[in-house]
Amino acid sequence: MAASTENPTAAESPEAGPPDAFRRRPRQSRGQKRVELLLDAAATVIARAGLEAATAEAIALEARTAKGSLYQFFPNRDAVLAALALRYADEMRAIHERAFPIDSRGLALERLIDRIVKPLAEFHDRNPAFRRVFAHHDGPTDDTRSAPSRLRIQLFESFVDRLDVLFAARNPRLASRERRRAALVAATIGQSILARRARAAATEKKPLLDDLRRVLLLYLEPLLDPAPVRGTSRARKTSVRRST
Repeated sequence: MAASTENPTAAESPEAGPPDAFRRRPRQSRGQKRVELLLDAAATVIARAGLEAATAEAIALEARTAKGSLYQFFPNRDAVLAALALRYADEMRAIHERAFPIDSRGLALERLIDRIVKPLAEFHDRNPAFRRVFAHHDGPTDDTRSAPSRLRIQLFESFVDRLDVLFAARNPRLASRERRRAALVAATIGQSILARRARAAATEKKPLLDDLRRVLLLYLEPLLDPAPVRGTSRARKTSVRRST
């Protein structure tokens, strides 16, 4: 993984972000509002009609502005998508910061899972274009077209790092290799089911989220909240009696 498990935010540094997507960065609040309007419009078009439909003309039309207004800030529509991906990534990082507790040892595992899964599901519900933006094709490393793909990888690796640190605090006896594998598996399960849930009918969204919670609980409980070894309590009582 790209980031150290001792520093869960290492993959989230500004240097890890995409190349600058802007032709001109807004310096005033009015310009920033126009950029946000264009990004909102792009997200609406993508959610409604798909990624390929998000042309510069369609984005400008949705934003009710001239296409020249878009080109004031972005060189092309791929740059708009890169900026939208960066905005999603920033919000996702903020969710990660809030969701992961400093110390989870006193928190029931079921509540811990819900604390992480619920805000991620709510994010997907608020941002139906998210999955499509981050499915954008790869490009050269210095090309804005590849920015969503690189951000997706960075977000996933950072999430695995956070889980790794969390699992280490929860069960210090768990071997590092097993712990890392568990973090990777849990993150992959969550990502897959949340992506499937984003495409599901409204009636299926809650059952899928409930199933995700159950799957994670069944998988993680033996690793993070292992039952005491049989005979340990009996042996300890015997030892106490002998010492007295």
